Amino acid sequence: MRERMDTIPADLETLVFEKSQINEAKLEAFGFLKSEDGYVIRIPFHDGEFRADITVRKDGTVHGTVIETEMEEEYLPLRVASQTSAFVSTIRQEYYDLLCQIREEAFDDQLFVSSQANRLAERIITQWNDAYDRPFERAKESVVFRVPGSQHWYGLVMRVERNKICGGDDSTLVEIINLKADDSEQEKLICETGIYPAWHMNKKKWISVLLDDTLKDDRIFSLIRTSRKLVSGSAVQKASNEWIVPANPNYFDLYSYLRMNSIRDWSQPVNAKPGDIVYIYSAAPDSAIVFKTIVVESDLPNPYYPSSSRRKKSMRLKVVKRYPKELLTMKVLRTFGVRSMQGSKRVPLELKKVIDSLADID
Repeated sequence: MRERMDTIPADLETLVFEKSQINEAKLEAFGFLKSEDGYVIRIPFHDGEFRADITVRKDGTVHGTVIETEMEEEYLPLRVASQTSAFVSTIRQEYYDLLCQIREEAFDDQLFVSSQANRLAERIITQWNDAYDRPFERAKESVVFRVPGSQHWYGLVMRVERNKICGGDDSTLVEIINLKADDSEQEKLICETGIYPAWHMNKKKWISVLLDDTLKDDRIFSLIRTSRKLVSGSAVQKASNEWIVPANPNYFDLYSYLRMNSIRDWSQPVNAKPGDIVYIYSAAPDSAIVFKTIVVESDLPNPYYPSSSRRKKSMRLKVVKRYPKELLTMKVLRTFGVRSMQGSKRVPLELKKVIDSLADID
């Protein structure tokens, strides 16, 4: 359910689309027309009394104007905070819902706002396929990257006001990543442009790095690699080469699709290869591992997400076992360090031992 929009900030379009990436095929399928500046569409709403004129520019920025069709003039009360009548609030909500529909149907989601944060996240996933999650209820946009097995985090991405990191008067939001640093390098690192003492973490052991292209990707990734090494120690060896991948039974009939002995295509964890075991986790209301499969082919094109760099490959799975929903629940998985299922994860070795010990269940 979308949030209620009683007031509309001047930069509403920026806020709605800040974690979205332009997808030209989806825009055209939605009804956008190509123009010199990018793409445009006119959408009537509120029984035709109003019209939203939306422009998506080539750089992905979105601009919108609400027109009162009878007068063919911009509806100015929309963005005036003092205008709080029930009618104005209704128009605001309908326009906001329309923007959200465009985002959901005509754009691709991104994990972060800044392009550098998204590039580095893609590199982490490609290099190690490490899990990430959002552990903070009061800061749901914050994302942590964890070491397999130990589940200790080595990277924490947050959005904070720039002046809280850099000083000065600029209070615009910027994304940063907190990383563990070698004690002997700490003082030297924070003298480097774009690197600061850690925000809200131990400043003797952690640093904060701006993700605004102040530093080059290669430099930041070298710091990420160091942080992962310092945090993991030998913990990375505590994860198996078996996988858990999530599925949402509310979106499709998972149990019909994955019948016993069937062979089915699935989005591929980056490093999965033929012979690997893949467990299918069914999301709420099941919240449990329900199938065991084996990879028979990998590195196939992914027709379901042709424009997604994170899910560009698919694999072919053979279903070999089905588990009762009450057996391998999320409560059980958490005891072995699997805290959430927002993406594919390696199976911790201790969990693998438990699963391997289970008798065959038809």
